[in-house]
Amino acid sequence: IESGEAKINVNTELQEAFANGIAKYINEGLHKEGTGFDPRKIIGKYAYPNIAEAATKKIELFGSKNKK
Repeated sequence: IESGEAKINVNTELQEAFANGIAKYINEGLHKEGTGFDPRKIIGKYAYPNIAEAATKKIELFGSKNKK
């Protein structure tokens, strides 16, 4: 970015973060608890936080934190 790059693709990394959140939910057997499979639990509690963390790291890496 400092050297003039205008476009950097990060979609694959964000998709991997999403998939890792879903894998954690399944691997920990949480889909077997309570009422079973509930996509809202997977996405809201596991996938989205992973995406937010990955995006935050990219924002910091790119020097865009606290910029408007």
